[in-house]
Amino acid sequence: MTVPNKRGKEAALIITAGMILAGSAAWHLADSSREKEDIAVITHSEATSATASAEVTAAEKTTPAPMTTTQTATTFLLLDINSATAEELTHLNGIGEHLAAAIIEYRTQHGRFLNIEELMEVSGIGESTFTDIREHIYVVDPVYTTAIQTEKPTNPDIEPTEEVEETEPPLTLEDVAPININTADAETLTLLPHVNEDTAEEIIELREKLERFSHTYELLYVDSLTQSEVADILGYVTVE
Repeated sequence: MTVPNKRGKEAALIITAGMILAGSAAWHLADSSREKEDIAVITHSEATSATASAEVTAAEKTTPAPMTTTQTATTFLLLDINSATAEELTHLNGIGEHLAAAIIEYRTQHGRFLNIEELMEVSGIGESTFTDIREHIYVVDPVYTTAIQTEKPTNPDIEPTEEVEETEPPLTLEDVAPININTADAETLTLLPHVNEDTAEEIIELREKLERFSHTYELLYVDSLTQSEVADILGYVTVE
């Protein structure tokens, strides 16, 4: 009876060992399967990255590079027309080789341009061309001359005034003294002191009555004259 028990224990140990081996084999099999899955996932990920990288590279080759704007500094053109060369003058708007040569020729003939406006004296350069380039040209020490007006300005709306004839200044007592009371008219007699138009007519009427004055004292017979007034007159009259 003892022997069978011993064999039973050995059989149980063998069965147990077999189960352990079977379990270990199953665990290794499962672990190997998981490793393969991991490897497959990694390999797929790397392939996807490579494809994406290839697509990006192809896109870079086919997509044009973005355009870049280059800012260019522009210098304002300003020329001294008395020293600029023909080539420099052609940079002005509307000035070609022909006009540039004409400018040089004019400058040579006249010595220099006195001012920029004189440029319009060059054949072929009118006000329109000058207006386009005037902001881009200059001369050193410009000279402007103004014409002296010799004629008086005329206004067509104003009629010319008639020239007044010059008249001789009126005679004075000093100019005509002594006055001949036998020949003097009334206007001349009024030059005498105290003698007005009425008194002059009285002197002429008295002269006609007397036919002539024999002496200057006869003026005392004039009714409008007093003795003192006649005394003032005697120094300026005569009967000769």
